[in-house]
Amino acid sequence: MRVVVLGAGLLGVTSAYYLQQLGHEVTVVDRHATPAAKARGRVAPQGGAPTPQCSGADSTGTGSTLGRWAKLRAGMRRHVSRLVDRAIGARPQRDPREHLVRLAAYSRKSARVLREEGGLPQGSRVGGLLNVFTCAEAFGARLARAPHWSELGCEEQLFSADDAIRMEPALLAMRAKLAGATYSVEDPARDPAQFAASLVFMCRAAGVRFLTKHTVVSLKDRDGRIDRVELLDPAGQPMTLRAQAYVLALGASSVPHAEYLGVDMPLRFVREYIVTIPVKDASRAPRVALRDVQGKLRITRIETPEGDQLRVTATVRAGLEEDREPDSDRFDAILRRVEKLLPGAADTARASLATEMHAVSTNRLPMIGKTRLPNLFLNTAPGTPSWITALGAGKSIARIVSGLRPELQFAFRSL
Repeated sequence: MRVVVLGAGLLGVTSAYYLQQLGHEVTVVDRHATPAAKARGRVAPQGGAPTPQCSGADSTGTGSTLGRWAKLRAGMRRHVSRLVDRAIGARPQRDPREHLVRLAAYSRKSARVLREEGGLPQGSRVGGLLNVFTCAEAFGARLARAPHWSELGCEEQLFSADDAIRMEPALLAMRAKLAGATYSVEDPARDPAQFAASLVFMCRAAGVRFLTKHTVVSLKDRDGRIDRVELLDPAGQPMTLRAQAYVLALGASSVPHAEYLGVDMPLRFVREYIVTIPVKDASRAPRVALRDVQGKLRITRIETPEGDQLRVTATVRAGLEEDREPDSDRFDAILRRVEKLLPGAADTARASLATEMHAVSTNRLPMIGKTRLPNLFLNTAPGTPSWITALGAGKSIARIVSGLRPELQFAFRSL
């Protein structure tokens, strides 16, 4: 079966690899010059992409009454279609974190299989992620969940305060406030460049075709199925691509295409605060990535031409009351929290702030599975770190497209 994968990020590339392994003829389309460009650090500045056109609306007669009625009917059809799609889409019955734990465990298992086959490297930059708890009650709740999460495949190690300090001596200064920690070897924030490059090589060796520098303009439906994809080639010329099945793996960019087709993709927006602080005392700066559970901060030590720095990130849901707090106030609050956790480690007087807006799925779970259109499938994860879930998501969607049951218990759509 011919399958077109729209998007060559980690999810698109892993989808393509496993689809090819199941015997399909796979073409991957992406606007970047290199597959998995973001993961490999090769994202060049882009101009505005063409606005996707409505898949079902007739664009003729725009200024006429007939054209307005056609637009109204098309809008109503898309609204009803989204309601239908929402009704048939899966809803997790348990804590969404349980689904992520299962998916991460399945991805790790899949990674081990690829490493044993000699195709996927272990990677040389495994620093791990240390989740730090400063609230005894919250850490107690995490301990209570440990047996159940272990059954689901979670491989996090539980550390006492002293164990955490032995793992990361930079935490010694906050010993009195430290309740405990959990440690994960495979950190979602780990540099995925080597992983991505190897996976792209494996795809090409298996026969996957990549159309790079091609922009997805619109998906056209006909008789309740996707009929074709309209693209712009590297020269800006229109072209058409047809297949028996289509996998939408464009991340947040999947949303306008899904909306035009009446496919429900519930999202919300978050603002990410990114604070960069020069390291002042290397002996007090963390070696592993830290997640401050109570402060909701992510702290990573990075190497730059100017020397080692701490990158501190925090996200706030857009639209909430706290999102209206001035950036300067939030910036100051982040710096105070860093000083409290890692006193003397960083030169907060020279810190800088950047902010970004992101679309994330409402339950923070990847959207994997079927849609109301029988030959359109989703494998997109707005707001979800894709490194740790990519292999499991790609392997699962390949089985779903092939008419096979996934090997994983997860909140798949429409299964």
